Amino acid sequence: MADTFTTDNINIVSWLAMKRVLTLCLLLLPFFAHAQNKANTTYLNKDSLAYTYSLEENWKFHTGDDSTFSQAALNDSNWDSVGRPNLSFRVNKKNKFTGICWLRLHIVVDSSLTRRPLALAMIQLGASEVYLDGKLVKKYGIVSEIKDSCIYRNPQRVPFTIMFDTAGEHVLAVRYANYDAEKNYKSYLYGDAAFRMTIAEANGYIQGIVDNLAVLAFIFMLLSGIFIALSLLHLMLFLYYRAAKSNLYFSVFCFSLSFLFYATFLTKYATYPPLMLKAGAGLFFFGVLACFSMSGFSNALFGRKKIRFYIISAYCLAIMIFWFFEPNMGLYGILFLIGAVSIEAIVLTIYGIYTKVKGARIIGVGILFLTLFLLFIFISAVFSIGVDLNDSTPSGQVMIFILALAILSMPFSMSAYLAWNFSSANKDLKKQLAQIQSLSEQALQQEQEKKQLLENRKEELEKEVLMRTAEVVLQKEKIEKQHEELKTEKKKSDDLLRNILPEEIAEELKEKGSSDAKYFDHVSVLFTDFVAFTKAGERMTPQELVNELHACFKAFDDICSKYNIEKIKTIGDAYLAVCGLPVADDKHAENMVKAAREILAFMIARKQELGDKTFEIRIGIHSGAVVAGIVGVKKFAYDIWGDTVNTAARMEQNGVAGKINISETTYELVKDKFECSYRGQITAKNKGELKMYFVEKEF
Repeated sequence: MADTFTTDNINIVSWLAMKRVLTLCLLLLPFFAHAQNKANTTYLNKDSLAYTYSLEENWKFHTGDDSTFSQAALNDSNWDSVGRPNLSFRVNKKNKFTGICWLRLHIVVDSSLTRRPLALAMIQLGASEVYLDGKLVKKYGIVSEIKDSCIYRNPQRVPFTIMFDTAGEHVLAVRYANYDAEKNYKSYLYGDAAFRMTIAEANGYIQGIVDNLAVLAFIFMLLSGIFIALSLLHLMLFLYYRAAKSNLYFSVFCFSLSFLFYATFLTKYATYPPLMLKAGAGLFFFGVLACFSMSGFSNALFGRKKIRFYIISAYCLAIMIFWFFEPNMGLYGILFLIGAVSIEAIVLTIYGIYTKVKGARIIGVGILFLTLFLLFIFISAVFSIGVDLNDSTPSGQVMIFILALAILSMPFSMSAYLAWNFSSANKDLKKQLAQIQSLSEQALQQEQEKKQLLENRKEELEKEVLMRTAEVVLQKEKIEKQHEELKTEKKKSDDLLRNILPEEIAEELKEKGSSDAKYFDHVSVLFTDFVAFTKAGERMTPQELVNELHACFKAFDDICSKYNIEKIKTIGDAYLAVCGLPVADDKHAENMVKAAREILAFMIARKQELGDKTFEIRIGIHSGAVVAGIVGVKKFAYDIWGDTVNTAARMEQNGVAGKINISETTYELVKDKFECSYRGQITAKNKGELKMYFVEKEF
């Protein structure tokens, strides 16, 4: 009995011990499993979210698309571990991303974060759907397995809120599509194929990020507006005084900075990815333009030899071409360009100060601050020195201070230079005014001395006047007679001059001794020519021929005077006249056609009266712009030039006897006043095919 009890007791004790071991193993199993998965899990608590936390570790990646991938219970142990969710082409040249994929992140949440609103923010160039424990919490764009059905959107870190109801493990899954990722990397050097994600406590963060975005947007647009205003101001200064090329280069420089700020604004705030990428490419091109104009500005102010500027200009063109074929080469090229232009500007500014170029010290301050900043960027890029403008470290504060000086130094220094230049000009004017006043006082003193001398000699002069009065009377009569003769001769000369030249030109010639050529953009030119003039001359004596030409041209002159038409000249049997100069006439085309109709009517009546003793006439008219002026020194004449004159001649040459042939331009001006018949397109010498019309009658 005792032996049996002992054996049973031992068995019971063994069974209880085994049970406890099994229980202990079962209790320890989650800890072992947790320890195994610890490397692939992100832990969050209240302390870790004291600042914005970047979710850039422990992500799982799988290509393809399956709706079950969003479920928290899915076993993703066989998925690829990618660490960061951006799937960078720079880090992994053999990126497995093919356009659509799923990424999952296991998060263990501390109880301190349960039931608290958290802000989740993303940056991406594709489309995404965000799931928390299998539930869709946010969509950006439209994700589709069909490339053309996708719509891409970039949230630009504008957050949305999530909430963990319980402590423990949760799964964040993202369905993501971007079929242009590899093309974006090759064309725009944008390396992220997928997205970046951050998390923070929503209280204060959302309002802070919105305020920050608003402030930065205001700053970017304000700076863009300031520099575009400076660009327009200095462009106007250059247009009014083109000798100062520095104004042109500075205008282009400010224009480039304005668009650099605007392009930066788009890269930070544009939600449409293609616009963001093109704005990023614009940073490159406007950066090259800024360097080009900076070099031109420095050389225009302080440089003597332009060979450096020509070399930099050629280099700017070269790296812009490289960008199209190999963006990486273009990126390295602009870094070298920034360094070269910065050093050049510093050296030239120091040289200008050393050689005491006027205003060099004022402008030099702005150039030195800006070039030092550009040089700092160049050195940072070459040696991979990263400085975050958002941090509160001394390096970040120094960077912000340098950036502020760099941005504002150039406009402030130029404004100071303009103020100094204006002040110098005023001082020079004051000195000149003082000299003029001094000379005026001296002249007044001399005038008083002369007056005194005149008074002293007044009596002597009165005596001499009495003695010469008789002589003066005789001389006066003689002078009056000569004056009358001169007036008569002058009238003849004036009448002759007005007969040769237009009255306004004649007056200008008398007043100035010369007349400048002028451009008239709205005139009508008339050409006439007698048909078979040579044969008609064979039927007349020379005196009869000259008399008939005189009679015809005199009638033409009278008709032209009636319609304020200016006769230019006769060339043999051709007659050239123009309406609309030297005084503008809005009805130049209408008046010219009316005059042409009267000329044609005169010649038809004369032909009926004289028969073969007179001529048939062709008339051509064209409207447009001409240059008019006086040519020659001896036997000078008032003449007109331009394509309008040539076209009018072609209208006459391609006309018909007894008809008025007008161009399409003249037709458009008179079609409401005269009935015209369209002749079609006729080939004119050296002009090609021209549309021509016959004037039939007046409405």
